[in-house]
Amino acid sequence: MSPLRPFFIIFGLLFCANLSWAQRDKPDFRAFADAKQVLEGSFFEVTFALSNAEGTNFKAPSFGTAFTLISGPSRSASTTIVNGRMSSEMAFSYALQAKKIGTYSFGPATVEVNGKILRSNSVTVEVVKNENVSRTGKAQKGEELFVKAILNAREAYLGQQVRLDYKVYTRVDLENFNFVEESDYVGFYVEEIQHPDSRMEEEIVAGVRYNTRILRSIALYPQKVGQLNIDAATLQVAVVAGGSPDPLTGLTFGAEIRRVPLRTEAVALLVKPLPPNPPASFSGGVGIFNMNSAINRTEVTTDDALTLRLTLTGDGDMKRVRAPNLNLGDNFEVYDPRTLDEEASETGGLRVSRKTVEYLIMPKKAGQYTIQPEFSFFNSESKQYETLKDYSYELRIRKGSGKGVSASRDGLEGLGDLHPLKSIAHLSKGKSPLFNNPLFWFIALAPFLAWSGTWAYQYLRAFGKERRDQMRLQKSARKVALDHLNHAEQHLQAKQSRDFYDAVSKAILGYLGDKLNIPKADWSKENISAGMAQLNVQPELVERLQKLLQNCEMALFAGQANATAMQETYTNALEILTAVEDNN
Repeated sequence: MSPLRPFFIIFGLLFCANLSWAQRDKPDFRAFADAKQVLEGSFFEVTFALSNAEGTNFKAPSFGTAFTLISGPSRSASTTIVNGRMSSEMAFSYALQAKKIGTYSFGPATVEVNGKILRSNSVTVEVVKNENVSRTGKAQKGEELFVKAILNAREAYLGQQVRLDYKVYTRVDLENFNFVEESDYVGFYVEEIQHPDSRMEEEIVAGVRYNTRILRSIALYPQKVGQLNIDAATLQVAVVAGGSPDPLTGLTFGAEIRRVPLRTEAVALLVKPLPPNPPASFSGGVGIFNMNSAINRTEVTTDDALTLRLTLTGDGDMKRVRAPNLNLGDNFEVYDPRTLDEEASETGGLRVSRKTVEYLIMPKKAGQYTIQPEFSFFNSESKQYETLKDYSYELRIRKGSGKGVSASRDGLEGLGDLHPLKSIAHLSKGKSPLFNNPLFWFIALAPFLAWSGTWAYQYLRAFGKERRDQMRLQKSARKVALDHLNHAEQHLQAKQSRDFYDAVSKAILGYLGDKLNIPKADWSKENISAGMAQLNVQPELVERLQKLLQNCEMALFAGQANATAMQETYTNALEILTAVEDNN
């Protein structure tokens, strides 16, 4: 073989590579929609694609008031080489919902390439009237999917809690969902129920069997009397369409995901006023309530202060509930009560609130007294006013010296320093040589200094251990996440959908929980997303994380076994973990 032959081979390869690069197409920036005509209320996608160039400073056009932006921009990139010709493309996609009938054009988008501004073409979309009115919350013959807004009561009293459930009825597989538009809930105080009963159940509607699930629950507290209207809500759900099921595994292959708009019907609530002549101790509570009380002591002098605490618990609007009046007469001075804490929990599908108030009581006259706290509320079940009475406290008040007031609470929170007003000021002049002696101050402060040093040492030691534990968790977070993803990949290959989505969810939550120092008991997609935002993670990545966790939750719930969706979920999870790791 000629000694020059390897040289010619290498030269030929380099020449072909240069030729391929030379055959790369010129930059092209274009816009297109996935439909020329769309139905009113339906969804479509607009894409702005830049070919054969790297672009910066992308700016989308205004979509106007005729469309609602659902999501975007979703960014994607690809590179291909065909017959020695290389082409690349980066695209920005937006999901929109058509709201008004008519023909509309989107102005051009712009992007900067090598210092030059490229403009895309305009896109024209015609929105036509939607004759299909079957997706308004009513079951029609043959209907496969609809959603309802359901109130647990049609009538309620002012301040009474009413639960609103958004419930989906389906005979097809759902991938995920999101709310596009919902009511402003005018006339209501609104709190979302964080843990609704989202179990899948079967129901028969118009002779057709449906799988149902509550998508969202809201606690409504009416603030005015009369008929209050709740406007229709619009949702977007992703439906698994097409594909061929495997008779052995039950998995569906070749399926596609299509977006389907759903709309509830508007609902109304009749709010009734409370009956007249409430008891004197009524303070605004409507619903079912309980009361507990505690007092710090029962034997005091007229120099002392008493503290009485009342804890109110109920399912009504606690913000409307005022602290009850104690009505102790002229022998006591009762200061305005203060609220110590207010919190809420969920029981039996309802939101239950708890409020603790504290009274400062100053006895003015010696003697034997009996006090019994009362709290009256309107029982929304019995439709009557009811009065709760707690323990009777027998107080023994002795005459004090009149020189001062003791404000001890015997284990309850301190009241602060309370002193009577002085009518006569006593002035004196003198000196104490003992206070000028350094030895006195050294002996006096030595125990305090020793205690402070010991406390500081223990605190720093504990803080250092906690910090080391946190760093160890952060370092091991990636390894634990990769272990979960390895398990997820095994379940993916074995087509075990539930185990797969469970492993992906644990990988994401575990990794980010350790990375963000979030306790395991507080792992949730809301807390994780909030932590990522504090780390200055890109909003697009946070949005992808939320959608991924929502997809996993929906798949675990609905038993989704779509092989294509499982592979996309795995790839998306790996990309998110890699991006977060690179960001930190």
